[in-house]
Formats: sequence, C-alpha cells, structure tokens
Amino acid sequence: MFGIFKRKVKETPTTPHGFVRMFAAAEVSRILKPWIWDGGFSNSEVATALPLIRARSRDMAKNSEHYLRWLDLFVANVIGDGVKFKAMPGKSGDSKAIDTTAAAFLNYHWWRWSTSPEFSDISGRKSFAAICRLCAENWARDGEAFLLIDRAAPNDYGFSLRVVRPDAIDETMNGANGKTAIRNGVEIDRATLRPVAYYFRADREDPAASWVLNRPVVRKPAADVLHLYTQHDETQTRGIPLGHAVLKKLKMLDEYNVSELVAARDEANTTGIYSAPVCRDSEVFEYTEEQDAALTMPSEPGTKIKLEPGWDYKTVTPSHPNRELTAFKNSMLRDIASGLSLEYACFANDWGGVSFSSVRAGTIAERDHWRILQAQFIEQVASPVFRAWLASFLKYRASSPYVAADFDRLSEHEFRGRTWEWVDPMKDVNAAAIAVDRGWKTDTQIAADYGADFEENLAEAKRLKKKKEAAGVLTAAPKVEKTTPDTGKENDEEKND
Repeated sequence: MFGIFKRKVKETPTTPHGFVRMFAAAEVSRILKPWIWDGGFSNSEVATALPLIRARSRDMAKNSEHYLRWLDLFVANVIGDGVKFKAMPGKSGDSKAIDTTAAAFLNYHWWRWSTSPEFSDISGRKSFAAICRLCAENWARDGEAFLLIDRAAPNDYGFSLRVVRPDAIDETMNGANGKTAIRNGVEIDRATLRPVAYYFRADREDPAASWVLNRPVVRKPAADVLHLYTQHDETQTRGIPLGHAVLKKLKMLDEYNVSELVAARDEANTTGIYSAPVCRDSEVFEYTEEQDAALTMPSEPGTKIKLEPGWDYKTVTPSHPNRELTAFKNSMLRDIASGLSLEYACFANDWGGVSFSSVRAGTIAERDHWRILQAQFIEQVASPVFRAWLASFLKYRASSPYVAADFDRLSEHEFRGRTWEWVDPMKDVNAAAIAVDRGWKTDTQIAADYGADFEENLAEAKRLKKKKEAAGVLTAAPKVEKTTPDTGKENDEEKND
C-alpha cells in the first residue's frame, strides 16, 4: 500500500562530450560555414592584402562620389585650415611659468616656416597646412602617410619635409638581421618593436628624385621618417585603408546604380515595340526604306501610325527607376556611413525625416570621432615635426639668443585641431557663459573650444581698445542673456520633416 512512495527516480542523462555548452561565437556549423578563421591584422596578412585594398581604395576615390565625399569630410574635419600651434616654453629653473618672450619668438618663426611653401615643402609647392591635408588624405585613402625630413634644406631653418607615396615602401620585404627584423619594409628592434629604419623602393617612387640616388632600395633611418597610420595590432607595422570595411558594399552599390541608370535610360528611349503577325516575320525584311523609317520615327504629339493588317504595336511602360530604389539605397548608405563613423544625413545629403535632436546626437558622436583622429595626427605628425624643426633651428644663428642647450624647455608646446560651432550660436554662447560663471569651465577652455587662445584675445582686445579710445568709437560690450538649460524638447521651427 505504500508502494506509491517508492517512485523510480528518473536519471538525468549525461551530456556527451561533443555537445557541451560553448560560446555561440565559437560554434562551427553549416550555417556559420562562411565565417572563416581570421588572424587579425598580422604582418603576413597585411603584406598579402594591402596592395589590392590600396589599389581598390584609390579607384573608389576617383570614381565613387560617396567615397570622395568621405575623403573630403575626413580632410576637412581632421585638418581643416591647419592645426593651430602655440609655444609654451618654460622659464629656467623649476618655475612652471611660461617664458612669454621665448613663446613670442617661437610662435613667429614657426608661423614664418609653416606658412611658406619655400621653407616647409622640399618641392616649394605646399605650406605645412597643405602637407598635413595631403597626409590626412593618404592616411584615409591608402591607410598610411609618410613624411621624409630633410635636415639640410637650403632655407633659413635648414629644415623641410617631403611627402612620399605609401606604396614606395615595399610591404613584401621581410627578413632578420641580428637584433633587428624587417617587417613589411619596416626595420624594427626585436626587443622594443621600435622602428629603426624604412626601406624605400626606387621603382615605386619617381626614379628621377634626387634622394633615390639611382639605388633600387634606399634605407632611411627612422629618425628621418614620420609614419602616420592606425595600429590595430601591437605588432602591426603598416596601415590599412581606413575605409576597408565598406569598400566591397560601396563598390556593389555603385555598380547597382549604373545598372539601374542604364535600365532607366534604355526604357526611356524605347517607347513601343512593333510585332509582326505570326508566320509573317519575313515581312520585316521586305519593308522599304520609307516604311522602315515610319516604324522607327521619333514620336510627336498627334502622330498617327497606320500598320499593315495583322501587325501589332505595344506601348512600353518604364519600370525603372524601381520604386524601391530610394529605400534600398538609403539602407545601404546607412551601413556604409556606420562603417565610416559618419553621421548618415550629412554623408548621404539625405535630410528627409530628420529632426534637430537626431542630427545633433549624430553630429556630436561624429565629432568625437574626429577629435580622436585629430589627436592621433598631432601625436604622430605635428608634434614630431615641431621638435625636429626646433632642433634644426637652434643650430642656426637666427635662433640667437637661444641655443641647442635650451631645447628641452623650448620644446614645450601645444597643437589644437579645428573646432566646430553649433547650429545655434546664441545657445552655445549662453551655455559657455553659464559654465564659466559656475566654475565648470574657464575662459581659456572656452576660447580653446572656439579654436582661439584666451591670452592672445586679451592682448588683441587691449590693443584694439586703445585704438578705439583714440578714435573716439569705444562701444560697450554686448550683454549675454543667460537662458535656462535646454529641456530637450524640440520647437516646431527646429523640426525638418
């Protein structure tokens, strides 16, 4: 009678070893078969893929309007009219105060060198800002940019720069030599991974260039080469075009556009089709020239066509452009904009259905990306150029009373990338004024946000005030109205439907 309490316990089946739980991303199945193993940005993979990716990126830069748009945005936002320099030399001793006399001296001579193509560019064609823009374009399109430093240039500073095509460095050159190793044309120290030298191929650069000296391979010390690229792996020595992830989809979209355009043009040129009666196709070839001309004549309003008995004429109704074309292209361009870290509406020039808030959110995220790239450019190009320029300048008599021993304190400096104003300047100014009053920001920081220098502004304002007082036109400064913080609600006039 108590057998009901003696139930047989159901045994839990053991899980076979081959079917244990695992990471879904590590699953190997028929569905995920296209997902192949990848070794990351290894030097061997870069050496194999870089020439083809670089060539395709250059082709898109010539023939794709969207890719060209991205390159223009890249250069305009990362460099713009140039990175702003400010010398910040310290006084002798432990004082952190800035030597204003030395700062003014360096600011002037850097301005003189950087704005003169005869000084900054070995070819005498580009100012330093133009060199930076070309390097930024090479960085985005080719994945990297190279600058050669000429420390014996025939100018007042003995210093010039030369832009070199990235494909002049042989990415297939590899080898080992004692404590150093060559990886993709870059000789590195095995212990520290620091670049030691770069190998340039004469047949990939202008053979008539003087620095080649008729040698097939030129070895340049790393101290004379500036290499700008984005590193995705610690051992990676060469850069990959920054738009590599979208090249395939963008190329296919461009080909789709061509096909759709050809189809639309073909249908637009074909208004109708004549059909011969069944078993009387030979009559087409029996038509006289006058009759054939009547069948192929351009259509005109009110024109009537008389056909032979049994013949038929069907009007062609164009089906291209496809009514889904716009939605499809917008979807593809959104993916491409995401791969390029761009705000879609600006990238695709598609402002339909956007609002002030959505554009603001996308623009802020995009500008954060530009600031990261600006900082990388300053770290890898602008600051190294200044330090090399200063070391060369201090060797010349024009640097008097400063000498090479002053290098450490004179080398303190600051580069600022371009900044952006918001679409509503009044709100921006009011917000800045509130931040200064509350102590959240300083006048120096606010001026830097506008791409200016507060101390220079004060000196300029003082100078202009004296001129205005002398001319009797001194006016009171406008008052800034302080507004309440934005609630996040949109006004009707700020919406764009």
